[in-house]
Amino acid sequence: MEHRERRDAVTRDERRPVNLRAFVLSSTRDCDATISELSYSGCKIQSAEQFAAGERFELRVVKRGAVQVEVRWAGERSAGARFLELTEQ
Repeated sequence: MEHRERRDAVTRDERRPVNLRAFVLSSTRDCDATISELSYSGCKIQSAEQFAAGERFELRVVKRGAVQVEVRWAGERSAGARFLELTEQ
């Protein structure tokens, strides 16, 4: 049997475990959050709030700054978000 390489697999940046306090801010949301994983392209957000895939908001990290993000996947108490470029807003 011939071995084929999967070319449709998405490669992700290496994730690092972190524990950073953050705030989620948008016209419809203002809540506390924790960033538990971080990479160059995105992060995992944990919160008592429920997020929805496709939702965009500002993520303010205490003593680190703010970044615009888009939710890529959402679970009951966590979500994965990618960082947006300024031109994507």
